[in-house]
Formats: sequence, structure tokens, C-alpha cells
Amino acid sequence: MTNSINELQKSWGWFLAVGILMIVGGACAFFAPFMVSLAIEVIVGAFFAVGGIVMLVQVFTTKDGWDARMTYLILGLFNTLAGLMLLFRPLEGLMALTLVMIVAVFVNGLIRLAVGVMARPEAGSGWVIFGGAISVLVSLYLMTVYPEVSVVLVGVMVGVSLIGEGAGYIRFAYGLKNNVSVAI
Repeated sequence: MTNSINELQKSWGWFLAVGILMIVGGACAFFAPFMVSLAIEVIVGAFFAVGGIVMLVQVFTTKDGWDARMTYLILGLFNTLAGLMLLFRPLEGLMALTLVMIVAVFVNGLIRLAVGVMARPEAGSGWVIFGGAISVLVSLYLMTVYPEVSVVLVGVMVGVSLIGEGAGYIRFAYGLKNNVSVAI
């Protein structure tokens, strides 16, 4: 175990480099959120289309019964159609992805509120409730500015995520270099 920790400590510079690159990428996403949003939308569309085609091929290659074949056919057609719509109608697809993201943040916030309330009076439960409330409030605000926010929200969220992850990698790298715990 200590041998693998020593090996990890020797490569602290790589973690630092990844963290710096992620922060630079996140900053770039802030400067071009529309382009980042479109790029992600196209990637999601391609994954849906390819996954749908694979399911359609599976209809003819599977040894499963007709129930499974019908499931593959319906899901394959749906995923292929959704992927092609995302690829050929990128702005509408971006609006749909943004709406899904806003709803996901809202539901996540509601779940965190419920978990935090159920965990009372445990230490930290107040922070869970606070985080859930912030998620709910932010998602409600985003719904008031939807669909205008659709063109940049995905890119901005990617930027925030990359910067946060990059900061975590940098902190981890310095913890490895200085042989200190990086626990929060």
C-alpha cells in the first residue's frame, strides 16, 4: 500500500498539470459559452444517434425473443431520431438539453432538501439543506429566464465544473507534494 502511495506522490506534477489545464479550459468555456454549449449538444446528439443505430442492429442480431426485439426497435428508433434531431436542429436541441438540465438541478435540490431534513440533527445536515435550497432557488430562477438562457447555460456549467475540478486536482497535487492530507 505504501509503495502505491509513494508512486502516486512521485507523479504530483501530472495532477498539477491536469488541474491547470482544466482551469484554463473552464476559463475558455466562460469566454465562449455558446460554442461550448453547441459542441456538447453535438456530442450528445452523436452519442444518441450511434447508440440508436446499435440498438437497431441488435434487433436483427439478438437471440432474445420478440419482446426484447420490440424493445430494441422502439428504443433504437427513438434514440436515432433524437440524435438526428440534436445534430440537425442544434438550437432546438440545446433548448431541450437546457430544460432537462434545469429540471435535473431542481429535482436534485428537492432530494437534497429531503435528505438533509431526514438527517437532522446530524452534523452537516444544515449544509445539505442549504445546498438543496440553493439548487431549488437557482433552478426556479433559470426557469424564469428560459429559453433565453439556453444558448449559454450548458457552456457556463461546463466552465464552472472544469474550474472546480481543476482546483481539486491542484489541491490534491500540492497535498501529494507536501505529504499532507487533502481531505475536506
